[in-house]
Amino acid sequence: MTRNGFTRPLERPCRETLLLGFNMPRQPARLPTRSIPDPLRRTESEMADPLPTTSDVVVIGGGVAGLSTAMQLATRGASVTLLERERLGNGSTGRAAGLLGQLRGTRAATKMLMDGVEIVAELEERAGVKIYVQTGSLRVAETDRRAEEIRDLVEMGRQIGFDIDHLPIDEVARLLPYMRTDDLVDACYCPTDGHLQPAELVASYLQVGREHNVVYQAGCPVRGLEFSDNRVTGVTTDQGAISTPVVINAAGPWSHLVAGLLDSNLQTAALGHVYLTTRPDDKQPVDRQSPAIRNRHHRIYSRPESGGLIVGMYGSETVRHDMQSLPDDFDMSALTVRADDLNVALLIDAAKQRFPWIDERTPMTITRGIMTFTPDGKPVCGKRPDYDGLFHCSGFCGHGIVQSPVIGVIMADLVLDGHTDYDIQAIHADRFFEHPQLQDRSDIEDACYQMHAGYYGRIEDGADQTTRDPDPDGSTV
Repeated sequence: MTRNGFTRPLERPCRETLLLGFNMPRQPARLPTRSIPDPLRRTESEMADPLPTTSDVVVIGGGVAGLSTAMQLATRGASVTLLERERLGNGSTGRAAGLLGQLRGTRAATKMLMDGVEIVAELEERAGVKIYVQTGSLRVAETDRRAEEIRDLVEMGRQIGFDIDHLPIDEVARLLPYMRTDDLVDACYCPTDGHLQPAELVASYLQVGREHNVVYQAGCPVRGLEFSDNRVTGVTTDQGAISTPVVINAAGPWSHLVAGLLDSNLQTAALGHVYLTTRPDDKQPVDRQSPAIRNRHHRIYSRPESGGLIVGMYGSETVRHDMQSLPDDFDMSALTVRADDLNVALLIDAAKQRFPWIDERTPMTITRGIMTFTPDGKPVCGKRPDYDGLFHCSGFCGHGIVQSPVIGVIMADLVLDGHTDYDIQAIHADRFFEHPQLQDRSDIEDACYQMHAGYYGRIEDGADQTTRDPDPDGSTV
């Protein structure tokens, strides 16, 4: 058995710090939509395992981060129980667009996502399903500062052997005839990018996890964490208690509430996200293999979807969600969107700048979901000094789908080995532990909100691996 839990060795480039990838929600306004396909629902219904009384590890949260972590731990020999308050894969995971852009603002983050693609390829072979749709991706620039950003990223990519290059604007127009290109000054293209299919990824994690005896308990909210001498000793639920020396908090938007069971702060906040999906239209055909787009000037991303186009936005305005006020059976797939929703109006306006044929009259569905943000836009992964045996795995800022393959490896390393070969300094869970301005819940939420507001407005600098001030010519919506 290899270090990542699979039987066939998985060669990876040098392991370094993981940062961000991308995604989020999908659903028609005021109409129920599926968030889990029927085959996955049947698989879940078959998972009526009795609740064990003991387990080497208990994972709280049945999104992709928790499922990947459980799978990796189990393939390395640990007994694992995963507890989910509602249905597996039906929270933020079930609302994800799944874009996977490997080129990030640092060499470290790029290599981590490159590793993730390799892990997914092996998972596809192991589970016999198609998870990764390789369409390629484009970053486009319409300002000099954004063009400089692209030049830096292309140079960084070349230095680490990443398949990336500038693309002439006329070629961009050929690849994407439905997109406005006359205002662009530069673009870069990565042919190996694409998107992950969330339902297939969830089903694959479940299949391999079941093969290695992971116990899954859906509809099982956690009521308490037991501890002695600042060491975790167990978990309590309505179905009974589990004695365990290790708890992994992968509860997504609920993560700070899980931490609160031990009167501990976790610097995450639950923020809303919306994206639109246009319906197929013969007048505006969208090739299913069209490249994904990141247009940071307008704060939008897009990719093809079933003959239509997904367009999402990281705007300066979003909804704050109070997860504590929600009932145990809260179903994120039931979220609706009002016709006069401000964030939807801003999204459509931003989409129209790049795709002029999209407006309020365009047939589309609107998906609404909830992301878990952090004050610096990076995940929180690992232990903190307050409680032994409590690990956090949350705060993926809309990128949990694409980060989950590698995050599962990292979390398994930390739990079983006490360390990982990856450099996780930038994402370690203890980095805010004693931050004086990030201990009060309202201050934490404000900081996360501000990070979201400038998230796509920042200028990534691959040359010095820093983030410069927002583009003054960027979108101000």
